[in-house]
Amino acid sequence: MRQLLVECSDPGLVITLAEEFENVLRQIDFPRAQALHGQLSNLARELGPECEEAWQGFQLEVPNDDGHPPAFGKRAAASRTSGVEEEHLKQLLAQAAERGLGQFELRKTVLLPQDGPAPETREQYVRDLADSIRWATWEELGIFQSPVELPEAMAAHRHQLIDEYTGDVLRARACFPAVGHLWIRDSLKQLEQALEEVNTRAEAVMSYELARLDPAEVGPTERIHWAALAARLGKEVEKWCLAAEESLAYIYQRAALVWLLWTECRGWGPARPFLEKCLQTLIEEAKTIYTADGLAALRLLYDDLRRPPWGELDSLLAEERAEAEDENTTVGD
Repeated sequence: MRQLLVECSDPGLVITLAEEFENVLRQIDFPRAQALHGQLSNLARELGPECEEAWQGFQLEVPNDDGHPPAFGKRAAASRTSGVEEEHLKQLLAQAAERGLGQFELRKTVLLPQDGPAPETREQYVRDLADSIRWATWEELGIFQSPVELPEAMAAHRHQLIDEYTGDVLRARACFPAVGHLWIRDSLKQLEQALEEVNTRAEAVMSYELARLDPAEVGPTERIHWAALAARLGKEVEKWCLAAEESLAYIYQRAALVWLLWTECRGWGPARPFLEKCLQTLIEEAKTIYTADGLAALRLLYDDLRRPPWGELDSLLAEERAEAEDENTTVGD
């Protein structure tokens, strides 16, 4: 996947605001991001032709290059990518910090959009914010796999059940004299029956442990694993979701947790109403804290979660129909 991203992206330099994402959502809306670009341009001009030349070509990137907005990118084709240029840029960013514009970071990247900087719009910026909230699931919640791994104790228990119920079946089928399609069909049938028994017993223990276990007995990351299991089973969802939230200081982190649990239960089952209510509560809380764009990003995340799987397909089909109608109109003319 990363190889595909690299092949479909451009290398270059990127400057990002080295602030906690919470501060971005609270303070930096789209006009402010545009203003930052203008302020950096003015400062580069003030510092002399070398800094101005080094800064020339940087644009507000929406989407950004795998960090969080705001980000300013410059493609390698427009850059000398030399140590001298980078030194001038570091001088610019040091002055920006000294004058109170913000703390910025400079780095190389290979993930700038290939078509070059798109015309920046508020809608693009809000989408970038919403996507960054989702990616916080991986970077800040300590979750690095989807679906989320089972709690260690539950994974070990199901592994034990697998050994107990499927081992004999597989060994017996290995010795069975039949061959070909009949052997495969009968083996799969017996294995399926064994796995159904494993699943029934494992789910019973998981449900029992979700109800029995005190969240205070497990660490913050492990609570998220239990919360994901609760969402999948539709058991003790409120208990484990609230426990997982306790270590999350910011609204967007709790929204990322809701997104994670929603994807774990695929937006179905007993967990859905509770998760919807959680995100609605977070949106209400953000009204007095986040910028209008930060609030819009949370609402966009909410809309994305509630959109049915075929929603994007419908929009794509509508676009194709519109394009076909345009082509027919052109031919008719």
